[in-house]
This record gives sequence, structure tokens and C-alpha cells, in this order.
Amino acid sequence: MPECAWASKYGVTGLNAYWPDSAATYWSTVYPVTEDLEITISGVFPDARYASFTVYDDKPTWFSRNGASSSLPDHLIAPDPGSANPWQGVRRPGGRFTITLSPDVAQGQPNRLPLSREDALPGAKASVIYRVYLPSDGDSTVVLPTVTLTQGGVSKTLPTCPPAPPPTPSPTAPPPSPTASPPPSPTTSPLPTTTPPATPSAAPPAAPAEDGPAGRPVEDGPAGLGDADRPSPPPITGDKLFTRTSEVENLAPNPDNAYLGTWLVPPGPDHVVVIRGRAPEAVSGNRPVSWPRRRAEVRYWSMCTNLGGQYKPVVINRFDDGSTSYGCRYNDETRIDRHGNYAFVLGTEGQRAAIEEVRNTTFVPFSVSYPTVPHMVLLRHLLPVEDFPYAVQNVPMNSSAETAASIMGAYYPLVTICSLATLTTEGPHGCSA
Repeated sequence: MPECAWASKYGVTGLNAYWPDSAATYWSTVYPVTEDLEITISGVFPDARYASFTVYDDKPTWFSRNGASSSLPDHLIAPDPGSANPWQGVRRPGGRFTITLSPDVAQGQPNRLPLSREDALPGAKASVIYRVYLPSDGDSTVVLPTVTLTQGGVSKTLPTCPPAPPPTPSPTAPPPSPTASPPPSPTTSPLPTTTPPATPSAAPPAAPAEDGPAGRPVEDGPAGLGDADRPSPPPITGDKLFTRTSEVENLAPNPDNAYLGTWLVPPGPDHVVVIRGRAPEAVSGNRPVSWPRRRAEVRYWSMCTNLGGQYKPVVINRFDDGSTSYGCRYNDETRIDRHGNYAFVLGTEGQRAAIEEVRNTTFVPFSVSYPTVPHMVLLRHLLPVEDFPYAVQNVPMNSSAETAASIMGAYYPLVTICSLATLTTEGPHGCSA
């Protein structure tokens, strides 16, 4: 049995592994499958854009047992008596919840998740992951829930594990190509617990101290997607490279997320990668809102650059002056044109200043440490509403890029390689396939 709760922390402030989003943090508690074990998780609703609890088997994948899903998103968590859930329409601070993990579950039971798969062998590893996206004051202020184990009528509340020291980068070989075999599934944790690849120690002269404009649309402003007077946008052209694959969604997947991904090789110092498409309407800010929400199509979405290899980290470029550049841009950080479209420009930190001067573009960095290796680029849709037909979640797993494009329509990301000179003089629409 675990001696403390939430031993592992994943994300850019913890272990950077399994293609995390830089706006999200994950905490994990691992336990052995035991027939008479129940686990009670009790805490305060976080002040954040999104939160969830998911139970995993030893693969690690989520599952259902007796019709009960092993995942529970924030807006479906029932508050304790006298408390309120801020995702259910009442923004009163201090709301509390209690969730039970048990082998005795049935469909429709509130706040009750299966402890393990029905066919799990005694002693097999299982885990529960607590995810939080965009906590209002950073992940260091998230109050982790208490975890109580009950077995044979005896209950024990676990202390919270002390924070692990930050990973110390060490020299490593570049990540292998995307054709390399995936890493074996961990046996004691749903995510790896060793040091990720090294991050850079020196910044190029042109690199800024921070990671670009946050939540700043361009001057012509985003128009609402339902506006009848919106002018017809110019056509977006590009290659159909993004697909939805099990390669991406078999790594302790979040059931509320779906991803389109493609491997891209940085094109060199004189060229950039331009990715364009329609932006779904999403919630903004870093506090809970009632969900579903009028006009919102997804809770959150982002575009990220990642590396391959055993750890699959999101790109993090660290500089001597202490500044950091992350490889993710979420909806609030993305410039949207008046037609509701985005134009992500993937380039080097040395190209950043020039890219950020281009109207209607959002810079996303390639790795400084590994500037020539393939990068996995991910479009993430989190918690779409049921009547949004263009969500990544509606794309069949392991289908073709053409299938994904036909389902997502204007929301499908199209890719072009463009010279930096063309981008800076003609803008993203000058970069045609």
C-alpha cells in the first residue's frame, strides 16, 4: 500500500513526460488491486479552468466496470452537502467534494469510481490521477485532496508526499526518430519517474525573456463564430498531415481530451512551419465556469510541440537569464483573426522576434537542445460539447488524414512550409501549399 498520497507530479513543473500540456499539472497515487480496499478522496474544488479524476489500470488506460466510467470531470462531481460545485453554476469559494474508489460500483452512482478493472489480478498496479488545467495562482497553490484507505473496516488517511526535487537535466542522446519502438508500459507508475532529456542552458541573442503574447488578439479582433455578418474568409491551403492515432492516446490518456498529431522536422534557419485552421470557441481565463456554457464549443484547446524518445516531453527551452519558453499555446494565448482562424508559426527561438511582428500569427518554438530531430506537434481539444461536430473526438482512431479533414472541416489544421522572408512580407496567407 502507498505510504503517502500524490507521490508523482507531472508537467513542466514536475516530470516532463508523456507529451504533457504546459498549462496542466497531474498528480498520481499508485496502489495495488485489493478486493476489500476502498479509497476515499476528499478535497476542495480547485480554482482552475478544468479538473478531473481518472483511475487507470496497469497499462495504463482508463476503463469501465459495471457501466461505471473510471473518469470523473469537474462539472459532474457532486458537492458535499452544504457545498457548491463552481462548474455547476455557483461560484462560492470553499466548495468541497468526496469521491470513492471501490470495487462495488454501478452506473449512475454519483462520485463513485471503480477501483480497478473487474478482471484485474490481486496485487496488480492501479492508479488515480488528479488533473488540473490553468490553476488561478499556479500549481504550487493547488490544495491536494486527502486520500484515505479503508480495508477490513480499518481506515488510514495518508499524508501528502513531500514535493519531489525538480528534475536535474543531464546530458542525453537526442530522442530517436518517430519510427522507433514506443517505451514499455511502466509497472509501478502510470508515468515514467526518471529524468527527462536535458534542456538548453544558453539562449540565442534574439530570444525574449518570456514566452510571447498571452491572450492578446490582433487589432482586427476575433468575430464570434455565429456572427452572420462575418465576411467570407480567404481559403486556407496546406497539406493534410494531422491524424488521430493510438500512438498519442495510449499514454495514460485523459478521456476528456482528444488529439490530432503529426511528426514534423524543423525546416532550418530560413524557413518556418505554418499551421492554420478555425479556432473553436472556448472558455477563457483560469477560473471555473458553469459547464456546458452558451456558445462555448470546447472547454480548452491548445497546440504543442513535443519531442519523442522514451519520455516524450513537451518542448521547454530554458535560458541563462532564468526565462523559459514552453512549446504550448492554449486558446487564450493564440491570436485569432477576424474570420475566427489561427495561424501557428513553428520556428526557432532565433526566429521568434521576426515571427511575433507578423500580424495574426502565434509563435510556437522548436527545441533549442534538439533542433534537427522530428517533433510531435499536437492539437488538443478538451471537453467538447455534445453538439460540436468538428471536435477531434469525432475523428475515428487511426483513420487517415483525409478522414480527419472531412470530419473537422475548417477546424482541421493545414500545414505549409514557408520561407521566413515570405511570412514576414506577406503574412501567413502568403504561405500557400
